[in-house]
Amino acid sequence: MKTFLTPAILVLSLFIGTQSAQATGDTKTTQLATNIYTIDLLHYTSLVVIGEEEVLITDTANPYRANLLKQEIQSLTEKPVGKIVLSHEHFDHTGGTAVFPDAEIIAHENIHDYEELDPLDMVPDTIHQTFSTHMTIDMGTTQVELQHMGIADGAAVAIVHLPAENIVLSADMYVDEGLGRGVYLTDTNLLGVRKTLKTLISWQPKHAINVHSSSTDLAPLVATAKFLDDLYDLVLPEIKNTLATNPSQLVPRIIEMSENLKMPAYKDWPNYQDLPVYIRKMSFAIIHGG
Repeated sequence: MKTFLTPAILVLSLFIGTQSAQATGDTKTTQLATNIYTIDLLHYTSLVVIGEEEVLITDTANPYRANLLKQEIQSLTEKPVGKIVLSHEHFDHTGGTAVFPDAEIIAHENIHDYEELDPLDMVPDTIHQTFSTHMTIDMGTTQVELQHMGIADGAAVAIVHLPAENIVLSADMYVDEGLGRGVYLTDTNLLGVRKTLKTLISWQPKHAINVHSSSTDLAPLVATAKFLDDLYDLVLPEIKNTLATNPSQLVPRIIEMSENLKMPAYKDWPNYQDLPVYIRKMSFAIIHGG
């Protein structure tokens, strides 16, 4: 049974915050600000914050990647990894923390719900700190803010925000171009994703880190939020009309909408063919929250 406990060389970029990066094989390390890096490795990007005494990182993912991540961090600093923040509870993000045995694991409190629901044993056996809506971590060199805005892609979502550097990190809510494959939306509440992305945009970040992308450009986040707004505006009137006239036919109407409704403005987007899945997911989020 898992237990939960609640409450050396520094590589300098010539141009901080640019896309100048050191790439080694499948590893790409980019400096976003003083003491702030991203490491893109094996289809996951981890935020690295070098503090006065220790390092904070996000999403080790799995033991194989975690060992490579550890080597790359050691090329940046001799300071130990002291904190690992989990962006959410999906098991492909939470594995590998044991590679950093002295690190404190931090996650949103809903990760409690996955105790004994983890057959691959990917969720860390011990979560040292959890939070409800907000947590501030003082690294000495900067402050790291963790925020939970409700369910989105998963239930234990932790948005990472560095206010001084104007950097945000989220996971699994958008892709670099177009739509994510519909098959990946099994644990996604599109109303929650829409709410979260709109909040991130309101912060006007300089860098928006998406865990499954090496890009920190804000444009994909903005484009996805606009798509979700348009999707919401498309299905909500249909749902309201059916509730008012024949509520017993609400689910059949949603299925019918998914087969017939189109969004021509997005027809050239990658994976537009999966629009029916998005229509169903948004509609069911509206009528029963999931």
